[in-house]
Amino acid sequence: MAVANLNLESGTSKEELNTYLRDMALTSELSAQIDYTDSTEVVSSDLVGSRFAGVVDGAATIAQDNRCVLYIWYDNEFGYSCQVVHCMEQMMGVRYKTYPHK
Repeated sequence: MAVANLNLESGTSKEELNTYLRDMALTSELSAQIDYTDSTEVVSSDLVGSRFAGVVDGAATIAQDNRCVLYIWYDNEFGYSCQVVHCMEQMMGVRYKTYPHK
């Protein structure tokens, strides 16, 4: 797990931040790299075999004024390998469809 302590340009709420992160995981060009969960029962073994560079744990998000803390799960070996392949696909101009598709 990685813990990101961030200082944002403007204030936000936990709900607003989580909505943004969930939307980015589902519909942005980063959807092959990030995922999102709201589960309060997620543990590290649930993420073994995850292809994502990181899975944002929305239940653990903390936001106050312009500061926030994000908890991001990842599978260090398999997730990293998948991201290396993703990087090569990007360099070759290959983009496979992901669902839900925009």
